[in-house]
Amino acid sequence: MELDKLFENADCEKALMKISDGDHDALRVIYKHMNRQIYAVAYAVLSDFSLSDDVVQETYIKIIEKAFSYRKGTNARAWVLSIARNIAIDYYRKRKFECDTDELTDAGMRFDESTVLSSMEVKKALDSLSDEERQIVTLKVYAGLKHREIAELLGITTEACKKKYQRAADKLRESL
Repeated sequence: MELDKLFENADCEKALMKISDGDHDALRVIYKHMNRQIYAVAYAVLSDFSLSDDVVQETYIKIIEKAFSYRKGTNARAWVLSIARNIAIDYYRKRKFECDTDELTDAGMRFDESTVLSSMEVKKALDSLSDEERQIVTLKVYAGLKHREIAELLGITTEACKKKYQRAADKLRESL
C-alpha cells in the first residue's frame, strides 16, 4: 500500500504517455503501483474474485489500446480506474453472480471455518448495501482511495461521497 501512496498522478501520466508512444514496458509501472486499486474497483462492482482477475487483465489490455486517447493534464489515475470500472460494469451486465463457497474448495483452497464464516458475514453485510455504497466502501477501504478520487471516479461530489461512505459505514456497523 505504501507504493500506492507514492505513485502520484504525474507518475501515472508519464507512464500513459510512454505507453501511447509504444513503450509497453511502462505498463509495468502502472501495474506495480495501481494493481491493487484496479482489482478493488473490479471487486467493488462484481463481488467475484475470479471475474475481478479477468477485469484486471482486460484493463491492462485496454490501457495499451486507449493510452493515446488519454488527455494530458487530466487525472491519469482516475482515467485508469474508470477503465477498470467500465469493464467491470460490462461484466456485471453480461452475467448474474452468486457466491458459492464450494467454488473456493474446488479451486484447492482450504480455509479455517471461522475465517470463512467471518468472510461470509462481511460479504453479506456488503451485499446489503446499495451498489454505489458498496463501491464507495470497497474503494475507500480496499483500494485506499481518497473521497475526492472516489467521487471523481463515480461522478459525484466529494461531499456526497463522504456522506454516502458514512451512511454505509453506519449500516455495516449495525450489520456486524
